[in-house]
Amino acid sequence: MNQQTAAARYVGVPRPSGARGARLVALSGLTAMVMVTGIGAVEWARHARLSTGVLTGVWDGWRAAVWEPWFGIFIIGLWALQWRFPARRQERPVNRGLAQDLGWFLLSPVLAVTIISAYLVVLGSGVTTVLGHHTLDLVPSLGVWRVAVLAFVISDFVAWCSHWMHHHVPSLWFFHAVHHSQRQMNVLSDNRQHVVETVVAATIAYLPAWFLGLNTALAGTLAIATIYVSAFIHTNLRTNLGPLRYILVSPQAHRVHHSIEPQHYDTNFGTVFSWWDYLFGTRYAGDHEYPATGITDTSFPLETSAGPRQVLTTWGAQTLHPFRVLARQW
Repeated sequence: MNQQTAAARYVGVPRPSGARGARLVALSGLTAMVMVTGIGAVEWARHARLSTGVLTGVWDGWRAAVWEPWFGIFIIGLWALQWRFPARRQERPVNRGLAQDLGWFLLSPVLAVTIISAYLVVLGSGVTTVLGHHTLDLVPSLGVWRVAVLAFVISDFVAWCSHWMHHHVPSLWFFHAVHHSQRQMNVLSDNRQHVVETVVAATIAYLPAWFLGLNTALAGTLAIATIYVSAFIHTNLRTNLGPLRYILVSPQAHRVHHSIEPQHYDTNFGTVFSWWDYLFGTRYAGDHEYPATGITDTSFPLETSAGPRQVLTTWGAQTLHPFRVLARQW
């Protein structure tokens, strides 16, 4: 793909070629998600369990996401590291990008976690209704944690495929561009993720675990297991992990993925494991580059202030922006 084509896609213009197959797969997957969750909702409502099941799941998921002390400690530790060893010194540890991402961090659980918790309850019911309990059920032979690791690896591969499609299917890219809009990478940047994309990610993490025979609770846990890794790789930290970069995604590799420079477009799609990019030829060769990040869509509502009122207003504008772009496209 030449630079002109890549640059055009990054300002919201659909890529002219190469996306037809990805678009068909994405449309098929989204259609299946809607159908299965619809069946699940009907099934739960018919047995009069929807209200209690969903509300319990919502509360547990929201509480785990918002009041998890270990994650708070982890974030503070990463912030200290990026302050001491910054990838780009011109990106200060405290800036308006961090303020905006803090807004996403505080506001997204209220919206995303509530929706995801209810969605996973309904999705589990829908999958069970459609497919019954015919999973591989590897737990008796391999044990819970071996199956959990296997599910984690499979989920990461599916996440790689989904990430690739989010960069090649225009309608998916409009939602993913919200995440890429960050020009000042920091420990909270991963929280800048549109709720539509979060629903897709939760589905990807949940389904492989369910098919491998994990119970619903553990399968749901895997849906948020990458939060710690995601916070780490989005940090403004100057490290490529040395030899470990051939196995795990590093902050340097993911910064290249977020790069605003055309030579870095469509590279480094890995979320946890970097070997998928080596395997499919999407790994960028440079391991010591720390470029500026962001998108070139001039219509995107970037943050202009760190004030609480402006952060709230910008969060709403960024959340609505993909729908406005789609409306213009249609």
